[in-house]
Amino acid sequence: MFVAGVCNQTSETTFNCTCEDGWHGTNCEYMIHYCDDKPCLNDGVCQPIPNGYECKCLGDSYSGLHCEITAKKIIIFKTVSKSFAYIVIIAMASVAMFVVIMDILKYCFGIDPVEKERERIRRKRRAKQRKRPVIQRFVYVNGTSSKTSLKEK
Repeated sequence: MFVAGVCNQTSETTFNCTCEDGWHGTNCEYMIHYCDDKPCLNDGVCQPIPNGYECKCLGDSYSGLHCEITAKKIIIFKTVSKSFAYIVIIAMASVAMFVVIMDILKYCFGIDPVEKERERIRRKRRAKQRKRPVIQRFVYVNGTSSKTSLKEK
């Protein structure tokens, strides 16, 4: 059995072990796995080293002992993304509220604020549908009539 510490017999049946750093257990038989608690933040990779661990931060977006320091570009990106999301949500909510208010005015109170505009568009469409083709007749000036030209031949 491997023992990572110094064990002293205290009586004929008992003993006491003083474990080295990084080991624990009654006989110092268990190595402490510092990475089990996932100490690295922001998807940092934990690598065990003697008597501890080391966090390897992915890319240049994070730094620090536990990858806890965020780069300025990530902070700016997150802020811009959130701001854009809030603007989109407000715009969508405004459009939805406008539609609901227009429906309430029309169907609950009988008020149709766009009725005149809608009627103008309908009239314009009907006028386009009713248009008849234009027949044009041409009158030639200073031309010979077909009767005289036949007589001359």
